[in-house]
Amino acid sequence: MSELPLNPDCFLCDYKNHNVLHCAAHETIERINAGKDFTIFPRGKHLVTAGVKAEGFFFIKSGLVRSYVQLASGKEQTLRLSGPGDWVGFRDCISDSISHHNVVAVEDTHACYITGALIDALVKDDSNFQKEVFRQMAKEWREMEEHVVSLGTKQVHEKLAEILIVLDNAQGRKNHVELKVTRDVLATFIGTKTETLVRALSDLKAREFISVDKNRIDILNRDALYSLSKIA
Repeated sequence: MSELPLNPDCFLCDYKNHNVLHCAAHETIERINAGKDFTIFPRGKHLVTAGVKAEGFFFIKSGLVRSYVQLASGKEQTLRLSGPGDWVGFRDCISDSISHHNVVAVEDTHACYITGALIDALVKDDSNFQKEVFRQMAKEWREMEEHVVSLGTKQVHEKLAEILIVLDNAQGRKNHVELKVTRDVLATFIGTKTETLVRALSDLKAREFISVDKNRIDILNRDALYSLSKIA
């Protein structure tokens, strides 16, 4: 883990108007600017380790990270893939608890680290910021609920279509996805076996919804994928 010489400026952040900072007071942003750390996590490096007290959280500026839990069987269950603009470890930080899952960089990732103590102080001092923090917590809970519902009710093809759209959105909505994770990991995210995932990919390719070239998946028919995914 290496430190960059200068922290990025929150006032110039590409995501300033798309997260809790968009309504924060000028002084609040200044305090985050002064109090945050900026770190590069190389691929394979953990941002969060399960069982460790959460003293802060990360804001992803670039890259992709995977949140997962280690099951009793020794296998991993992927919970979420997070990209630019997402917060990681926020819920455990706010609740002042230990981290219940691991977060690992899928590719080289640039992230800002903000301590829980700083957020606690800002929440007390800036009511608008407080409301947006609560909205962020609600967003995380909703996403986790939707993922649980998806695992329990959707078929493999529907879940695969959903994750392809999510990954495309995270990578800039370019209608192609560079798979930064193995097919084994992708299978754990949608709750199926690797061979079942591979067959589903082949089926979507045969339907001409997507094309597949090694780790690149081009989305040929986004509307069809969206319909199949049943995203609300």
